[in-house]
This record gives sequence, structure tokens and C-alpha cells, in this order.
Amino acid sequence: MNPYLLKLLKLYFMTIGWVMPATATRLADKLFTSVPFSKRRDNEVALLERAEKFTVSMKNGHRLAAYRWGNKADPMIMFVHGWTATGTCFSHFITHFLDEGYQVISYDAIGHGASTGSRTTVPDWADSIHAVSEAVGPVHCMIGHSMGGMALIMASNIGLQTQKLVLLSPATSISKFFYHFAASLSFPPNMRESFPRFIWEKYGPIAAKYGGDWEDVMVSDFEVPTLIIHDRDDKEVDIERSKWLAAQWPWAELVETNRLGHRRILLSKKIVAHVSEFVEKSDVKARVS
Repeated sequence: MNPYLLKLLKLYFMTIGWVMPATATRLADKLFTSVPFSKRRDNEVALLERAEKFTVSMKNGHRLAAYRWGNKADPMIMFVHGWTATGTCFSHFITHFLDEGYQVISYDAIGHGASTGSRTTVPDWADSIHAVSEAVGPVHCMIGHSMGGMALIMASNIGLQTQKLVLLSPATSISKFFYHFAASLSFPPNMRESFPRFIWEKYGPIAAKYGGDWEDVMVSDFEVPTLIIHDRDDKEVDIERSKWLAAQWPWAELVETNRLGHRRILLSKKIVAHVSEFVEKSDVKARVS
């Protein structure tokens, strides 16, 4: 965000947030759910040209731009991208799995890439996973990055049509999002307390099938072989969130990496190879440094 604009927003919330909290909360809601511009890298554009493109319609009226690579008779891998990315951000993984004889499915989330919309929430993201899954059928493995991983966790509360899960740098706490969002915009204490309640009251009808509140939607007992990979130098999503998830899911294995950060983890050949090994064999013991 432009530093000047950020300074103005902080001033706005520090003042208006005290005297007109309802007005300030409406703006906060718009900022919290609005999707920034997402752009594909050159190699992603080239990969997109090779894809079979199709559209998935959601019950909320949105249309998702979805992509298929490979032979339809081959086992499927499905990818779920994160905030401000697109379905082709997994280009290194997609190319690898195609070479290994898999069919690959990916898509742009609401408000991202070629999909419709300009605002979205994590429950919407979870709903999009089920919409795409229903369109393509059971898959061998679902792989999510960042908020895509968070959405997979939430979506798993009502089951997923997959035999395995891979979560790369997953966000695992919506409450933490609220905290960092409020801190970054200098919300006054009254708004820091009321904003999560406002968001639940507004978007709870979408999220209710996944749980009873923002904490509950992230508690799942979907037990399939799961690999979690998170970098110790991740500045966007703290590795402690993956440690927490691994403690909740005894069937999951956590791999800690170094010097990859939050987004470079998608570009690492070592990570691609390790995920591929896990996809092939569910009993692989993870060892990546």
C-alpha cells in the first residue's frame, strides 16, 4: 500500500474509529475483503496458454476461471493459490506433475485473475474449493499455499474429495488476521474488539457450515495423510501457525525450511521434488533443510 495512503488511513481510524465506529467499521470491512491486483509472471502466461480453460459457477453467482493440464485419464492434482496470486503461481509444481504423468487442476479464486468479483472472504475461498471439486470429481491430492492452505483447512470441516493434503506456508488463524489488520491500520481499542464480531455477523451465514465462530472454523478432524511445509524465515505467516496445526493434526507431518520465505517456497526445486515424493508415497518421512 502507498505509504501516504497508509498514513491517512491510520489517522482516519485513530480519529473516526473513536467517534463514529460504525462508519469506520464499514470502511474497514471493505478494505479487509477487497482483493488487490494480481498479475501473472511471464512463465505463468506461457503455461496458461497450454491449459484447457473452463468455468465453474458458484452458488453465490461468481464464476471461477479454472484450468486443466494433462490427460483426463491420469490421476488429478488440484492446486489452491493464496491472496493476490492466481492459479498459475504453482507453475513449477504444475510442470513437474505433468512430467510425472498427472492431470493438474487449478483455478483463480474470487476476485483474482480471470474470475469474477472484487471482494472475497475465507469462507468464500473454502466454498470455491468445494465448487471446483464438485466440477472435476475426486482428486489424488490437494495442494494449497498461504490463504489457499487456510481455505483447505476450513473446507475440510465438511469433507474433501481427496486422498492427501499438502499445505505450503498455511495461514491457520483468522483471528490473527484480524489482529494484524487492526494493528496495521491503528484501530482504536473499541474497534479492535468489535471488528471480528462485525465480520462474523456479516459473513457468518457463509461460514456457519464450517463452524460456530472464527476459531471453530479452523478446527478440523479431516484425517488424510498431510504434509505441511513452512519456512522459518516466513515474514507473512509465522511458522508458529503451522506448528500449532501439526500439534492439532497428529496425522500431519511438518517440515521446516530455511531461507525460502513465504513466496519463494513455490519456486524451490527441492520443495517441488519433496512434495512429489509425498504425493507418490504417503509414508514418506519428511527431511528438508
